[in-house]
Amino acid sequence: MRAQQGATDYAAGGIPPASFAEAAQKYGINKGQFWVKPQLGVSYFAFNHDRPMFKGANGTALAKAVNYAIDRKAILTQYGYLAGKRTDQVLPPGMAGFRDANLYPLKGPDLATAKKWVSKSGVKDGTTVEFYTSNRGAAPLAAQIVQFNLKQIGLNVNTHLFARAVQIDKEGTRGEPFDITSEGWIADYADPYDFLNVLLSGDSLHASNNNNVAYFNDPSYNKQMRSAALLSGAGRYTAYGKLDVNMMSQNPPWAAWRNFNDRILLSNRVGCFTFNSTYSVDLAALCIK
Repeated sequence: MRAQQGATDYAAGGIPPASFAEAAQKYGINKGQFWVKPQLGVSYFAFNHDRPMFKGANGTALAKAVNYAIDRKAILTQYGYLAGKRTDQVLPPGMAGFRDANLYPLKGPDLATAKKWVSKSGVKDGTTVEFYTSNRGAAPLAAQIVQFNLKQIGLNVNTHLFARAVQIDKEGTRGEPFDITSEGWIADYADPYDFLNVLLSGDSLHASNNNNVAYFNDPSYNKQMRSAALLSGAGRYTAYGKLDVNMMSQNPPWAAWRNFNDRILLSNRVGCFTFNSTYSVDLAALCIK
């Protein structure tokens, strides 16, 4: 590995998932070469609300069923040592307004509850779910776990693996025939608007280039997002925190599963390490010892 050999000072592209545990053992964590820092980001499976499967009250029941059925622990494991922490919410810890609400199982699936919600959804046993994801890294392995999890509640997952740029283009195009897509988001700026309004407001839906790939367009939540955006200070963050918990518990647009860490490997000659939870490594601050 070039960073270990000193030929490269910063492994900006990351290292293989299987190598993170080795790096931690060899260099320690946050001691100079191998750094692990939480980012303001979230990984999630977005439910396409333009599709019949996730429309209306039946769609809400199915969305809850998936949230109870997925094995967040097993999925996270595919991304390697210290890849992040499991979650079931839109806002990440560290974001102003975040409240840990403990909505869905984080240690493993709750199939009994998931099956009850499937029954309420009216979805027939053996129904096929069209699932979009990336063909890179651990994404195909995570897709296999999702496929297995949803099979346990009577859903057959038809997985479509794409180059990442192709996936983004397809899922961002309204009318694309997917039911669930695997996505992630890191804050552009440290404000809950950048998660809830940007990713989930129906006010911003277009024919293409959508960030709201859940095509979530609930008039009540749209109104609450608009109202929260007009607030400032503590009132703003309280409103967004309540909105996050209410939305994910009552009408979940996603199955959120991870808040991710930035895992950074530097050569032994690099110093002056500075990290920002939104923008990652401050390259301008790095120095050579």
